Amino acid sequence: MKLLLVNSAAPELWGGGEKWFVEAAKWFTEEGHHVMVCARSDSRFETAARGAGLNTVSTPFGGDFDPFAVARAHKILKQVKPQCVLTNFNKEAWHFGLARDKMDTRLIARHGFPLWSDKLHHKLVAKLLDHLIVNAETIRDRYLALGINDKKLSVIHNGVSQFTQRFGEMRKRLKLADSTFLAVAAGRLEEQKRFDLLLQAWRFADSHDADAHLAIFGRGPQEEALKSLTREMNLESSVTFAGFDSDFASLVGDADLFVLTSENEGTPNAVLEAMSAGVPVLGFDVGAMKTLLRGSLSDFLIRAGDAQALNERLSYWISNREKLRSHRAEFAVRAKSEFSFDVSMRRYVEVFQAVVDQSARA
Repeated sequence: MKLLLVNSAAPELWGGGEKWFVEAAKWFTEEGHHVMVCARSDSRFETAARGAGLNTVSTPFGGDFDPFAVARAHKILKQVKPQCVLTNFNKEAWHFGLARDKMDTRLIARHGFPLWSDKLHHKLVAKLLDHLIVNAETIRDRYLALGINDKKLSVIHNGVSQFTQRFGEMRKRLKLADSTFLAVAAGRLEEQKRFDLLLQAWRFADSHDADAHLAIFGRGPQEEALKSLTREMNLESSVTFAGFDSDFASLVGDADLFVLTSENEGTPNAVLEAMSAGVPVLGFDVGAMKTLLRGSLSDFLIRAGDAQALNERLSYWISNREKLRSHRAEFAVRAKSEFSFDVSMRRYVEVFQAVVDQSARA
């Protein structure tokens, strides 16, 4: 199948969605599909795609209704001639949706977090799509409530690749002994991730004089504000801002606990990476977290935004490290058996083929 994967991420933006697009393009290529990646010129996403050996085409993009951007998209479509175009943001759906006029190309969007409301321009962009894939049931339910056709909507959870764990390396980099309880969090440092709530919970836990350390991985617009908050709370000795680390998935196995405090999510990649490494996850009930932590793991799920419960559960697990370790195998089995990257990507191929076949029958 000929595929064009489009992501208009800003030059410095690198998050779970951008990482997923690179890994997905690699998987499609390795499976024998003809893949082209379209990126913003000189973006981190474009650099990562080229570094992965992927075929890329760059464009400056523009405003949602920019006729020149639509013309550039039309030129790319004529050059690549894809059967399916997979987009990430609304901007790309507008550009390539309008540009494919009379072309035999299917337009599919993937939303890793909610992008639509009941605004008119969101309803209009929805009409340009042949299909929409979301990675959490909560996003699907939200879109169905907006009137999106359920026959044009699929849920495919993210999957996790297997990484060889380099045990001991994260603690070495952080200069932490094996006896120190290590909690980690990861993601773009932006308001939606609510790292401020995590720091407040850590101050509560830190007041019990436990030998514990929190490492926050990622960069973003809130970095300086969060560091300032850390200083105000006198947490500098027990909190490290570790920056972005491309090896996070191979190092996270050193952690005792992963904590997710986002106010909304899809299927968080960092959560899957932690679980796959056998790291228990404590997190708010957002996105697909209820699916990831269902059944016997539901004790690790916290009502979204419940700061008091977060304080209490975090303190509890710091004080019960050995009991926490007894859950490691269960988390690893859940991730590896039910959320493999290969299984997830084969579902994408099935959806792509079904959309193409449906178009051929029309």
